[in-house]
Amino acid sequence: MSEGQSDTIGSAMMRLQAALDRLGHAVEARRAATLPIEGDMVPKAAVAALATRLDTTIARLRANLEDQG
Repeated sequence: MSEGQSDTIGSAMMRLQAALDRLGHAVEARRAATLPIEGDMVPKAAVAALATRLDTTIARLRANLEDQG
């Protein structure tokens, strides 16, 4: 793996981690700011689907890193 590829992958990892951190903080802030109202929350199935997609993306990124490393 060239140094440029390593830098690109490392940069992508840092951006992904920063995005996950921002998402976590946003969720915490929203929960703290308002009490959930019946029917106002996102359906659990949608959250589960999004979590599955995120897990799959992270797994692919990790596998890619292992292949490159």
